[in-house]
Amino acid sequence: MQYFVRAVEKHKDGPRRVYVDVMCSGLATAVEEAKRIVLESDRARMLQADACFRNGDQVRTKYCCWIDERGALQERALV
Repeated sequence: MQYFVRAVEKHKDGPRRVYVDVMCSGLATAVEEAKRIVLESDRARMLQADACFRNGDQVRTKYCCWIDERGALQERALV
């Protein structure tokens, strides 16, 4: 399995724009990289970062995080 982080702009209407697709050595590393990308991003870009894994042609998101309107980090682990 290959783990990676994908960062996208969050918008209510319109397409999402992918900014980053970083390969990682494991899920824990991908989760930490996702947090780092979101916390260091410009708040106006409304980035969401997902820690995912690729197994063959299947991609599954295991974790996502973003900054909410109040400026707090929001996290969601997906089983």
